[in-house]
Amino acid sequence: MSNYFVQGVELKDKLEENETKTEDKQMEQPQAEKQGKPDNAMSDAIKELEKAIFAIKFYPVAVDKKTKNEAIEKLTKMYEKGNETIRQLMLFMIHENLTESLNLKMMHNSEYFRFKKPKAEAAEVRMSVYRAMFNYTTSIEGIIALIRFLGELKGSDDAAKLLTYHFSHLSFYENEATHIIRAAIVEALGKCDSKYALDALLEYARYTDTEKTYHRIVSALTEWEGKLDSVKMKKPEREELKAKLKEVVTREFTGSRSHYG
Repeated sequence: MSNYFVQGVELKDKLEENETKTEDKQMEQPQAEKQGKPDNAMSDAIKELEKAIFAIKFYPVAVDKKTKNEAIEKLTKMYEKGNETIRQLMLFMIHENLTESLNLKMMHNSEYFRFKKPKAEAAEVRMSVYRAMFNYTTSIEGIIALIRFLGELKGSDDAAKLLTYHFSHLSFYENEATHIIRAAIVEALGKCDSKYALDALLEYARYTDTEKTYHRIVSALTEWEGKLDSVKMKKPEREELKAKLKEVVTREFTGSRSHYG
């Protein structure tokens, strides 16, 4: 992780802190921003990232579908054209939103937010409840939208790794919500162009004892069959992967004996 990425996170935090204090007060210039144009550019990029993610979070109450889709397109372009710092910051911010999946088991009411922030004023608590009620990313469908976005990013092992990270954590919870989200992640890994995503799916297929999960993985791997030739790798490795893919997608589920040799 580059020092510039760390500086970018710190700058993002400073921007958020200043904006929270008051919307009318002119934002205090971060110390890092005073050092030159690169930090000015980073500040502008962070604002663009936050603006796009906020547009997604506020759908459908405060923004319409067209605005939400435009925000997703904006993030895609920023990821494809941005430097490594911008890409990592975007993934960091999306991760922060995806972690809401673990809070779905809790009702976002006044009691919940008072427990999280005992010193918060009543108005702040009410606003937190209101946002949680209507934020797109505190719903299963909103989380799925962010997962689908990660799967569609091009040339990114990092996005694939973030997907597998959340799949791993959600696998420790057995309920309908996590089943739905995990299914969306498996589908997104099938859409990825990252070989890391393919390797992960093959591992999941090898070791899962759950038939429902296995068939979803097979469906994702079927997507890979049609694009494996476009992935850069040596011919022997490609042929080996093709053989593994063929074995998995044509095999019947047999529980703990479903592994391949």
